[in-house]
Amino acid sequence: GSLFLLIALFNGSKKVYWGSWGLLLLAFTFHTLGFLLRIYIVGRPPVSNMYETVVWVPWGAMVFAFIMEIKNKNRIILLMASLSAMLCLILTNVAPTVLDASLHPLEPVLRSTFWLTTHVLMITISYGAFLLAWGLGNLILVLTLLGENKNKKMIKESAKAIYGALKIGAVLLAGGIILGGVWADYSWGRFWGWDPKETWALIALLGYLAILHAKIVGWVRDFGLGVTAVVAFSLVIMAWYGVNFILGAGLHAYGFGTGGVEYVVGATVLELLFALYVVIVRQGSLKKG
Repeated sequence: GSLFLLIALFNGSKKVYWGSWGLLLLAFTFHTLGFLLRIYIVGRPPVSNMYETVVWVPWGAMVFAFIMEIKNKNRIILLMASLSAMLCLILTNVAPTVLDASLHPLEPVLRSTFWLTTHVLMITISYGAFLLAWGLGNLILVLTLLGENKNKKMIKESAKAIYGALKIGAVLLAGGIILGGVWADYSWGRFWGWDPKETWALIALLGYLAILHAKIVGWVRDFGLGVTAVVAFSLVIMAWYGVNFILGAGLHAYGFGTGGVEYVVGATVLELLFALYVVIVRQGSLKKG
């Protein structure tokens, strides 16, 4: 589906474009069926460990991409969502020791289908919107290297989509944090306790709210939105993976795991260096211009 979208983007073929829709919808159907089967087997939403969330987040990214693609019809959104989703799903298969796919009974504190459905699903699906923004941000970085002026239209369309994705993600993350506080009060007797998981979720939310405010007041424009979407995703990585697999502390002990730290840290550092490199190259070209 991604390949068909890429071809349609360059040759403008409507038949290839609608063919990509057919392939992606077929893949999305299998993705959804897999979730429903897992829900049927375990009798709960499948978001209780890292493996399940790494499958759920790209599902959310594709949902947002389908909706935004129908609204905007620029083909870029669905392309980057499908590529980002494909990356996540490949990770679930190549790292079985880190992302354990086996089924386990829930920890006692998680045995509330209502809160698991509302709080955890809302938090993790917000990551899907941020994943989509991350993919589009990387596209802006690549297009800038290839020539900002000649790719100006595509960069503007990508930035518009990033802005929309960030708004969706921020609303969902904020709602998830509030619901998590209510659940924490119900389970642990306090609404907020600066637990590492709570703290990093708040840090991620504040980071994305800062980007949205910077966009509103004009501190960042199209290129800046792409860079900040890429950089801010490292906050999601820390809240999503880092707290569980690096810090390994706090009341959310049921989500802890080991393995893959060097790969995740290495990939994050390389991503940040890539963003910095593009910023430096762009600044150099602007000075010459």
